[in-house]
Amino acid sequence: MKFFCNPLELSEALSVVSKALSTKTNIPILEGIKILAEGTTLTLTATDLELFIEKKIKAEIKIEGEVVVIGRFFNEFVKKLTEMSDIEIEKIDERLVIRYGENETEILCLNESTFPLISPVDEEKTFTIKEGDLKDILERTLFCVALDDTRPILKGALLEIKEDIITAVALDGYRLAVCRNAVTEQKGDIRIIVSGKILNEVSRILEDSEDEVKVNVQKNNILFDLRHTKITTRLLEGEYLQYEKIIPVTYGSSLIVKKDDLEDGLDRASIIVRNKKNNYLKLSIGNNSITIRSNSEQGSIRETINCSLEGKDIEIAFNSKYLFDALNKIKEDYIRIEFASSNAPAVIKPTEGDRFKYIILPVRLLG
Repeated sequence: MKFFCNPLELSEALSVVSKALSTKTNIPILEGIKILAEGTTLTLTATDLELFIEKKIKAEIKIEGEVVVIGRFFNEFVKKLTEMSDIEIEKIDERLVIRYGENETEILCLNESTFPLISPVDEEKTFTIKEGDLKDILERTLFCVALDDTRPILKGALLEIKEDIITAVALDGYRLAVCRNAVTEQKGDIRIIVSGKILNEVSRILEDSEDEVKVNVQKNNILFDLRHTKITTRLLEGEYLQYEKIIPVTYGSSLIVKKDDLEDGLDRASIIVRNKKNNYLKLSIGNNSITIRSNSEQGSIRETINCSLEGKDIEIAFNSKYLFDALNKIKEDYIRIEFASSNAPAVIKPTEGDRFKYIILPVRLLG
């Protein structure tokens, strides 16, 4: 195998596939990145057996072939060559020779015959969505995926595709995120659970682009096809919670507030409780305003934000982190917040429609 390529393009491709390298394994081949040189294309692949990532780039190939190299070392080394216009890479026996300018480096290869094969994914169920739209709904929901092992199924996010609408759902027992978006094409209804950790990696690879992503789903696997990048992972097994039953359908109070004003007020009020175990903020809502209060041994803070209120006055308290996490993902200028009671979950949503909903459990007020 012998080829010439642009080191910056190679480095960017290695950074993508390296996300699938195994961090804890007794299987040496899973520490490797496979490089296939064929035609005018280099295909780079890495896997930890749970996640497969494949990335293609153009290259000037003199001799076709394949090789597996130690992934993290090769990735870090090529990063040091990105100022150059091109590099030459050649496999000689069990060594990979990298030539750059007047310099040369050799690294040992792994046994490519033991590199795992990617299971094929059929097209029985598929959907197509703009890359930027998929990135958006993942970013708006994945922060609510559970991190502990108490209920393993909640470490995944639910993806439902029905009637040309994709719905992404994540919850951890304290808050719930739901986000919807149109898909451009759909074949078959889909309801699957995908690891939140894996979807976070997918989200990082996605760009805010109008280009389309084709997603193929079968019984055990899902494939995200981004033209020159393919990401395959296993689905989680089990039944997801009936999240619809968690979402309140009635409310006694509803307000509209400028998102940035609320976020700024919460940010200032939270300073005094950031290091406390019980870092909750108390909200008193009435007379078209929100008064935010926080207290600790160091003192107290009071912030007042204007809003438009419909319904009755209410006092309610929240874990400040849960409020900030939700507001941080909202891009709209104004939001609507609905309350059923001081002890019932609050619903944060757009002022019109239901493209997203965040449901947050309150902290019970004593006295």
